[in-house]
Amino acid sequence: MQAYNESLKGLPFSMQDPFNSNDKKNEAFVNFIKKDDVLGTVIIPKINEELPIYLGATQEHLSIGVGQIGGTSFPIGGQDTHTVLAGHRGYHGAKMFRHLDQLQKGDKFYVRILGEELTYEVTGHEVILPSQVEKLAIIKGKDKATLLTCEPYTSSKYRLLVYGERVNNNEVKENSTETMIKIKENQKQDFVKKICFIVIGISVIFIALFGLLRRK
Repeated sequence: MQAYNESLKGLPFSMQDPFNSNDKKNEAFVNFIKKDDVLGTVIIPKINEELPIYLGATQEHLSIGVGQIGGTSFPIGGQDTHTVLAGHRGYHGAKMFRHLDQLQKGDKFYVRILGEELTYEVTGHEVILPSQVEKLAIIKGKDKATLLTCEPYTSSKYRLLVYGERVNNNEVKENSTETMIKIKENQKQDFVKKICFIVIGISVIFIALFGLLRRK
């Protein structure tokens, strides 16, 4: 992976928009992992998402998780790297990157890969045309990760980019354990809310039916 990232530094930047093509750009470099194996995980506490990362933003990968776009750096961090992770704005009931627009400057997201956890701080966001891929080029001296999805929700006319820059894990107040606890707590709260809505709905139906039977 490191060798691949190094090779990108001397090449003109080139990538394909994953929502307009089937991304197979980096398959030739994959000899250490099966293309359909999970490469890592991206964790976004602000929107309560934890998604698997796959190598290549193919339509198959985007239907089940997040894809690293071919032509961008592998998500292992390092100076002069810029990984771009693409995800749908929701797919068959799964939220995925639906609420990505809620991320604000200073929020954190995490990439867990090869036994390490890389911390990225959101530096801003931008809406671009699908053709404006130059926005995703490597910036000399920087260690960047960008989250990419369609904009607006239910449309693929534009692309929403959320830019992240690597920060030292020791400087981050929320450690990995705290992050996971928050995600699990949010998931539990969502589950409880769903159960409550179901119980209330059943109760309303039961009361309505009971009222009708009494009238008869």
